[in-house]
Amino acid sequence: MKRHLHDIQPATTSYEMGLKRVLLSANESGCSITQIAVLELKAGERSAKHIHPDLQDMFYILSGEIDITIDGHTHHCTTEDFLLVEHLKSYELHAITDVKMLALGCVVEAQRTKLYPMLMEPNLHQKLWGNNHLTAWKQLPEQDYIGESWEVSAVEKSPSIIANGTWAGYNLNEVIQKMPEAMLGKQVAAKYHNTLPLLVKLIDTNDDLSVQVHPNDTMAQQMHQENGKTEMWYVIAAKPDAYIYAGFNELLSPETYAQKVADGTILDSITKHIVKAGDVFYLPAGRIHAIGKGVLLAEVQQTSDITYRIYDYNRLDLNGQPRELHTELAAQALDFQVYPEYRNNYQDSIDTANACIDTEFFSVRVVSIQKEIRRNMVKYDSFVITTCTKGKCTIRIRSTQDEVQLQEGFSCLIPAAIADYDIIPNTEGSKLIEAYINNSSKNSFKRLISQFMHWSV
Repeated sequence: MKRHLHDIQPATTSYEMGLKRVLLSANESGCSITQIAVLELKAGERSAKHIHPDLQDMFYILSGEIDITIDGHTHHCTTEDFLLVEHLKSYELHAITDVKMLALGCVVEAQRTKLYPMLMEPNLHQKLWGNNHLTAWKQLPEQDYIGESWEVSAVEKSPSIIANGTWAGYNLNEVIQKMPEAMLGKQVAAKYHNTLPLLVKLIDTNDDLSVQVHPNDTMAQQMHQENGKTEMWYVIAAKPDAYIYAGFNELLSPETYAQKVADGTILDSITKHIVKAGDVFYLPAGRIHAIGKGVLLAEVQQTSDITYRIYDYNRLDLNGQPRELHTELAAQALDFQVYPEYRNNYQDSIDTANACIDTEFFSVRVVSIQKEIRRNMVKYDSFVITTCTKGKCTIRIRSTQDEVQLQEGFSCLIPAAIADYDIIPNTEGSKLIEAYINNSSKNSFKRLISQFMHWSV
């Protein structure tokens, strides 16, 4: 096979800059070489950040000058320089002058480092206030008293089991321990000691849930040697006049609080919110809250299962015993301050990812789509948990072309190393929520506003 460079039609690159002429493609090579191409870049062009989970990229500079930044370290390359970018390394290109360079990609032959959007086996939890609506919505075999579906969980007592691909049948925690940085992101892996810091649930209520509160990280570590629990709710559906409780509507002293719990009037002091589909509530640790009956919602929370139950309508559990209350512990955890607003307002625009929450614990986006959109999340250095709340869609990874189908009521975890993907709606008006850790420093001010002022930014 003989080709002349200028006989080959130029094509756009995956770097969002310059043009390439492909000398040899994957289906022609018959080996692990995926592509040999000549890239032509203009002075000043910069690429988006790239990570290839199963490819090693090599660049040979034919002419010009270019800066190639690998995992934060910049290499200045000139004519006849050669640079290897190993798989799972993030890199960016910045053309200093007009540049022509040879690019070669090779597949890393390692079956057990395969990364792709990971679906999870059903992880259903019976609750006193549950029913069979959640299993019906998810089109699973009917079960009674199902109140929660733990969509993506790293909680030791109930971890998710991967349902698809190379890692099918593996405990999610086992895969994270094998490849913590690739799965979680480098900054997330370092901060959270190679553990998944978020738990995503679907909750469906056939009765009112208990009034409760969760401790912050400091209290939870001191009392339980675990993480605290900050969370948020996204309402998927609600019956007419369905409601939730969130936050105090009057300033109480600890003594008055204890008296109101004892005489059963504590609900009078909590703000009651009539809810509808699309409503969002941020619940920092310390905020009193409860979900009323007739609500289907998605919950994003810190990986923790610590709950202090304050009031439970004098109900008995499934074994006929009074449910335990934690009145004194709750008093230590509660934030008694009254805030002007507890509902998070956000713009729900079509064909974009709408920001509704940015905090130090997690960021959440509401994605409403009628056409294909791209989500390049590599800059956040984080995994992404995506939950389909309406319709059906396809998640397709740009670097590998791996894809999964998501229908409403199901979630997937997208590893950090491949978090550049397209979302393609398979039904009109599909909707998803995305949860991830925002490691972008430029958003620190937004996180402070969202966390302490409870505004959408």
